[in-house]
Amino acid sequence: MTIVKFPKQQTVFQPLGHYIRLGESSYRKVGELAAVGTIKSKRFVVDGSKIKHLKGIIQMLQGKGGEIVLDPRTIELSSPQKCGGMAAGAPWASEEKGLALAPDIFEAGHPSDIFGAIARCAVEYNVNAVLAPTHYLADPSFDGWYELDLSGCQLLRKALDREGGSEISVDYLLAARLRDFNDDAFQSRVMADLPNLPIDNLWIRGSMASPDTSPTNAERLVRTLAGWHNIGVPLVMDYMGGLTGEALLAMNVVSAISHGYGEQTSFTTTNWDKPPKARDSDDKEKKGRAKRIGLSALGRSFTSGELEVLLSAYGAKSLLLPNDRNILPNGVEDVRNDPRMFNAADTQRRISHIEETPTIKRPSYFWETRMREVVETAKKASKLNPKREVADENRVDLDKLRKRLTEQKWTSEKLRRTYEEIALERNEQNSPVRAIGALRVRRSQSDMGTK
Repeated sequence: MTIVKFPKQQTVFQPLGHYIRLGESSYRKVGELAAVGTIKSKRFVVDGSKIKHLKGIIQMLQGKGGEIVLDPRTIELSSPQKCGGMAAGAPWASEEKGLALAPDIFEAGHPSDIFGAIARCAVEYNVNAVLAPTHYLADPSFDGWYELDLSGCQLLRKALDREGGSEISVDYLLAARLRDFNDDAFQSRVMADLPNLPIDNLWIRGSMASPDTSPTNAERLVRTLAGWHNIGVPLVMDYMGGLTGEALLAMNVVSAISHGYGEQTSFTTTNWDKPPKARDSDDKEKKGRAKRIGLSALGRSFTSGELEVLLSAYGAKSLLLPNDRNILPNGVEDVRNDPRMFNAADTQRRISHIEETPTIKRPSYFWETRMREVVETAKKASKLNPKREVADENRVDLDKLRKRLTEQKWTSEKLRRTYEEIALERNEQNSPVRAIGALRVRRSQSDMGTK
């Protein structure tokens, strides 16, 4: 008797992974949002630079069933441009602030024992997984990072086992230029090496200009990632939120996205091999980066001052903000008083819409429903008439803001057509990436032991 096996059907609703980065400056606020239930995701990334402040937050998140991934920040710590910034707070950073970690530190047997330091930190703070200590592969000052990173992943695994962290998983982080990921030789090399690594997921951080404002970059990014669908492990797009993050999930080219709120939402590496410029100590007016607030209806973010100007226009509130009391129980005042809470709730709403759509229909949903909303909102926003006195009060160039809104009208329509073309291709290919795995949880430290 001959038995014919039917092909295994794909899950109708493939789960999506949503990693929230606690951030370098917003970790307390993000932890608070998770504690009160605003953030529903159970997956979080903590920075090694701030780990000493996070023990209580980690325990709270794990008490709610959360998965904690430690980012050792070695990409930034090995860059002359970034090593003296907030990343310098990591326990394994150079003792001399502003001195980048050299390649020899990541070789086996180096006296600094960076892999042991990361492993001991992971065990002490009881995290669930660690991103392997990797580097930006297009670093013009050193072209041997890839080989070091492969061996470093193995060395981290051994260090975790040695230090009592045998149940702590390892994920591999691959950081390069977008055009590197699109290179067939590079892709083949990575695909040949990954099966030899003790990892659960592959994280990708691609250096590129924002796809939110460039249909060309959006097309390149989606098509590039689609070529990695048979990588063999779930694919996590790091430092990617907003409209592009939604698109990658909906087009079935990544298993998960990872981003922060107001920070760690994009990855660019301009001048990473050069020391940072010295600040002018006499310039008292210089401040940190302006706080940005995402408006998902428009697929763009604005500074708090720009948002005040936009909302001064008649009809702007109902056009740009969601009419949902679960997100804005007190209306526009919630955006003003707590923009991170607003963005967290709004982002979740958008991702839940994708997750509630059958996997095979997600590409069509994105261009037919989501992008049409963005286009219609952009058309109406270009006709808004904000008050000039509010612009003057907030020191916003009203003419430039209006010009951006007009440009967004045309850009959004081009993006919609781009995603339409990609969606039709994705529907024909019907080849989504591997689904993200179940939440990785650990027993209490008292139950831990090296296998």
